[in-house]
Amino acid sequence: METAFALAAPRYEPPTLAWRGEAAQAVHVVWWAVVVGFSFALALTYASYCVYAGGSPSISFGWSGFKVSCIR
Repeated sequence: METAFALAAPRYEPPTLAWRGEAAQAVHVVWWAVVVGFSFALALTYASYCVYAGGSPSISFGWSGFKVSCIR
């Protein structure tokens, strides 16, 4: 049983992607995320070394970058 509204409504068609042959563009945000992620991984590595050496690590980050300190 179909209603009049269902009969009058257009059928849904999913959008399609058209390839027009544009040249690839470099996205600087991706490089920024990779650099920040790598820096944070290094900070975590140093913090785990600090725990292994018997210290207490502290990682803080702000607009200027990461600051990792180890208190023994």
